[in-house]
Amino acid sequence: MKQNQSQKNTTIKKPLPLAKKQNPVIPFVLVFLIPVLLYIQTLAFDFSFFDDDVIIIDNISFLSDFYNAPFAFLTDAFISKCSSFYRPMQTLSYMTDIQLSGGNNPWMYHLTNVLLLGCIACSLFIFFRKLSLPVKPAILGSLIYCMHPLFISSVAWIPARGDLQLTLFSLLSFIFFIEFLKTKKNNFLFWHWITFTIALFCKESAMLLPILFVLYYFLYTKEKRFEKKYFILLLLYAISGILMYWMRIKAIGSFSNDKDEVGIMSVLWNLRTIPEAIAMFFIPYKIAPIPNFSTLKTVMGIVIIIVLLILFFKNKERSIKEKIFCISWFLIFILPPMFYRHPYIDYLDHRFFSPMIGVLLFVLYLFPWEKTTNSDTKRTWIFIAVIIFFSSFTLIKSWNYSDPLVFYDTVISQNPKSTLAYFNRGCIKRDRKKDMNDVIADFSKAIELNPKHTKAYNNRGFAYGAQGFADKAIADYSKAIELEPDYADPYSNRAGEYYNQKKYDKAIADYSKAIELKPKFPVTYYNRGNAYSSMGSFEKAISDYTKAIELDAGYADAFYNRGNVYNYQGLLDNAIADYSKSIELKPDNANVYFNRGVAYHSKGISDKAIADFSKVIELNPNDAGAYFSRGNEYIKMKLFDEACADYKNAEALGLNEAKENISKYCK
Repeated sequence: MKQNQSQKNTTIKKPLPLAKKQNPVIPFVLVFLIPVLLYIQTLAFDFSFFDDDVIIIDNISFLSDFYNAPFAFLTDAFISKCSSFYRPMQTLSYMTDIQLSGGNNPWMYHLTNVLLLGCIACSLFIFFRKLSLPVKPAILGSLIYCMHPLFISSVAWIPARGDLQLTLFSLLSFIFFIEFLKTKKNNFLFWHWITFTIALFCKESAMLLPILFVLYYFLYTKEKRFEKKYFILLLLYAISGILMYWMRIKAIGSFSNDKDEVGIMSVLWNLRTIPEAIAMFFIPYKIAPIPNFSTLKTVMGIVIIIVLLILFFKNKERSIKEKIFCISWFLIFILPPMFYRHPYIDYLDHRFFSPMIGVLLFVLYLFPWEKTTNSDTKRTWIFIAVIIFFSSFTLIKSWNYSDPLVFYDTVISQNPKSTLAYFNRGCIKRDRKKDMNDVIADFSKAIELNPKHTKAYNNRGFAYGAQGFADKAIADYSKAIELEPDYADPYSNRAGEYYNQKKYDKAIADYSKAIELKPKFPVTYYNRGNAYSSMGSFEKAISDYTKAIELDAGYADAFYNRGNVYNYQGLLDNAIADYSKSIELKPDNANVYFNRGVAYHSKGISDKAIADFSKVIELNPNDAGAYFSRGNEYIKMKLFDEACADYKNAEALGLNEAKENISKYCK
């Protein structure tokens, strides 16, 4: 029997087990829920009183009326037409928060920021997947980004809303753009344009997004042929850009309201923010709510940038095109805010929120995630350890935003040269009726750090005045006027001190100057009216009270004081009409009822006079004058028992005049 030269292998190989199909929903649940749960504690936080008071609290009447929604596109971010920031989508979102929560509730603003972060995390995950990153690094990268302590201010600080919106709609626009290039479907083109347009109305930085779109097209697509649709898309970009720019001009009036703070010189000043941002992204060191430039962080950032550039050239796993795209993303988003220089702040961390996506993507690209090796597992655990460290740091440090005083105490502890922090903390202490010496100390420190801080002089003057130090108050108001002659508030405040000293001529001169500078402020007319009234210039007083009422139809005190002047002039019907209007607006002011009762007494209408004096007694049972005056009306009506009871009450409360009437009418 002939033996075969080769023996047939009869071993049967077992089929490899099928890979378990991953649930596509799980990554989205993870990247959405983990950051949301991390920041859910912010719902218990108050306003920080760092811009959110000026933007929201001071404009609550405007924001509460949703019929004002179209006007969000015709005003600046501070709803005052006095800043260079255009944020209509931010303003609309605040309006929506108020409508949904039924009022001005800090928890709702914080909740919206947290939910936006969750949506950004999901969008970032999709974006990373579209850029060919596997699921695992896409999840890890999204979580690192959304839980990074550098971005605490982006979520915990309510006014960072514009940067959250910009990032979300920029990512969505990019996702739709990539899908359009891949499928050529018009619906993706449409949604790409819509989300890009929304991004434009979130923040001006989105104006440079088309550069990134074009760059992506040339770097990532194989076909470099310009089709008709692309020309249409460029036209749509132009239409959206022109519309936004035109509406911004209508809202703000010019590109900037302060040419000294916007321009190339500001860019040069802000260049240090680039290395400092890079340093804090890789080494979250001394992250403060209001940071200041640090030589150490600048040097650290420069070193890290050099290392990244070396890795840029050494790494061969990724194409140079991909790495150029990452760097371009960073630069295009970080450069626009650098054109603005704040007078009291070096920079703010929330402006790094969008740019750092490019840096994170660059880092993720450095690793060959497509290759499954033992080092891949180690790398994953390193990333998870980083996420745990970042989230713990973020969980603790976000409490710095829980309360205004905690916020500014933290700022000062980390940035003791922050003029703004001392000034704002002084304002908060004053409003919360803290020890006035502490208030003065904070304003004094702000002045020490910046001797030209006019508002600090003005506010310290107010604090001195509250303590009865009129000379010091006047000196501070005068210094503020010297530094800024067109600043109305110190004129008005100095006038108040002159009024208290009965220097009515000086008070009127200062009130008049304040009115010249700020002609639509009703309180100044009211105060000048008081000064005219004290001088006996009743017609001028009436004119000022009337102007105050024109500017504020609900000004109860202006009606009351104009009524007093009419009463003094014997124009009793006019006086009664004004007193009645004041009562309608402010029904708990006992003085108005008393003076209207006196006017009714002068007209001989005793029943109405008695009703008003009775109301005074109801509001203030210890008002001896009301008992005495009501007793007099009862005498006129021959109600002696009632009159005697009132006279005795008046005497018991210390009114000696009642004794004579008791001896005369009461037996």
